[in-house]
Amino acid sequence: MDVPPLHLMTTGSSSGGIRRLAGRYLPKASATSRHRPAPKLGRGWIKPPSAATTVSREVETEAREERWNTMDIERTVLVAVHTITSLIRLEDIVLPLEDDPRVQLVYTQVPDQFGEGVETRLRDMEVRVLSWGDATRRKFDLVVAASLHRLGDLPATARFAAPHGAGYNKLWPAWAWPGLKDDRPVYGLDRASLLDDDGQPIVDALLLPHPAHLSTLSRQCPEAVPYAVVAGDPAYDRLLVCREHREHYRERLGIREAQTLVAVSSTWGPRSLLAMNRDLPRRLASELPANHRVIATVHPAVWAQHGARQVRNRFREAHAAGLDVVDTYEDWRGLLAAADFLVADHGSLSAYAAGAGIPVLLSHFADSEVDPDSIVAELARHSPLLDPQAPLVGQLTAAREAQPAQWRAVHDRLAARQGVSAEIVRETLYRKLSLTELPHPARWPLVPPPKLVRDDRRGP
Repeated sequence: MDVPPLHLMTTGSSSGGIRRLAGRYLPKASATSRHRPAPKLGRGWIKPPSAATTVSREVETEAREERWNTMDIERTVLVAVHTITSLIRLEDIVLPLEDDPRVQLVYTQVPDQFGEGVETRLRDMEVRVLSWGDATRRKFDLVVAASLHRLGDLPATARFAAPHGAGYNKLWPAWAWPGLKDDRPVYGLDRASLLDDDGQPIVDALLLPHPAHLSTLSRQCPEAVPYAVVAGDPAYDRLLVCREHREHYRERLGIREAQTLVAVSSTWGPRSLLAMNRDLPRRLASELPANHRVIATVHPAVWAQHGARQVRNRFREAHAAGLDVVDTYEDWRGLLAAADFLVADHGSLSAYAAGAGIPVLLSHFADSEVDPDSIVAELARHSPLLDPQAPLVGQLTAAREAQPAQWRAVHDRLAARQGVSAEIVRETLYRKLSLTELPHPARWPLVPPPKLVRDDRRGP
C-alpha cells in the first residue's frame, strides 16, 4: 500500500480523519512504529489527572459559570466553528435555538487550516466565545458543528454534525489517503472521519441531505448509521426562500431591470475555477454585452489561505473591466437569489444554482476530486463545459437550454425534504437536548444582501 509520510497524515487539516489515518489504515506490520513507550518518572514529569479528577473539574467549572448567570439557563450548546464556510451553515442550524430562553449558545473556534476570519466574524456577531482550551475542558449539553475535525475533543452529552456543502460530494484528497487512489472513500461518510480511536462514532446525530447518502454511509461506516438523520438541505431551503425575493436582492446589488446578472463562483484549491481559468472573470466582464453585469463570489478558504487583500488585488484587472466581487465573510445565497446565470466549477454552488432553476455553465470539471455518484457529478453530465475559443454569449445560451435537464439532475437530491428541513433540524436538536420544542413554526428567514468589495478596500 502506498503510504504517505506520517507528517502529512498527522498535521492539522479541515477534517478530523487525517489525524487518525496513521493509526487506522497503516498495515499491521507498522504497528510497532506507532507504539510510544510510557514516559519515565523523573524531574519535570507531571502525572496526568485521573478520570475522577477530570469529572470533578468539569462539575466545578459548570458550577462556577452558573453562579454568574442572570437568565435561567437549562441547557448550554457549544457551536464549534472551523471556518467561515462552516459558520455560514451553523447560522442556519442554530437558528431554532436562538429564541429559546432556556438555551445558552456559546461559540468556539476549532483549530483549522482555513480558520482565518472566524475570530473577526464571531466578534462582529457579538456572541459569547470560549477559547479552544476552555471548550475542551468543559462539558456541554450539545455540541453542534459543520465539520468533523477534532469534534471528538469536545466533551458533550451529545454531538450534532452537518455537512458544509451540497451533501457529501468529494473524495478523500489523494495526497492524504494512504491506500490506493481508486479506493478513496467519500469524504465525511467514512470511518476515518466518523470514528474515534476506539472505533466509536464521534456523533450522536449526523445530518444527511438525501437517502442516497445513507447508502454511502452504510457501505463506508455502518457504525454511524444509527445516528444518521435524513433532514434535507437547510441551505437549499433557505436559498429558495431568498429566491422568492429576487427583486429585493437585485435592487440591493444595483442590478437594473433590463440587466442580466451573471454570477461567477470558484471553490478553492488547484483544480478550482480561479486556479484553472484565472482570466475567466475578466473575460466575462469585458466580453459580455453592456446589458450584462458580472459578480463573482469566492470560497472562504481562498480568502483564508491567501488573505483578503491579496484576493481583492487578484481581481483588480477584472474589476477595471466591470467585474464586482462579493466581499469576504458574506453569504453567497443573496447573490444566487438575484442571478440569471452561474459560471462555476465543481463546488457546491453549482448544484444549488441548478436546483434553484439558474442555468449553469461549468468552467471545467475536476472529476478526480468528486465522487462519481454525487450530485455535482450528475450535474456535470447535463451541463455544457466552457469552450475558451467560443463566444461567451452563445455558451450562456447553451446553459439556458440545458437548464431543465440540470434541474432534473439535482432537484430530487436537494429537495428530499424540501420545505421541512427546518422542522427536522429543530426536532433533532431538541431531542438531543431533552427539551420540548417551542410552539411557533420553524421557518428560514432571508439572508442579508451581500456586500461587494469597495474600491477603497483594494490595494494601491
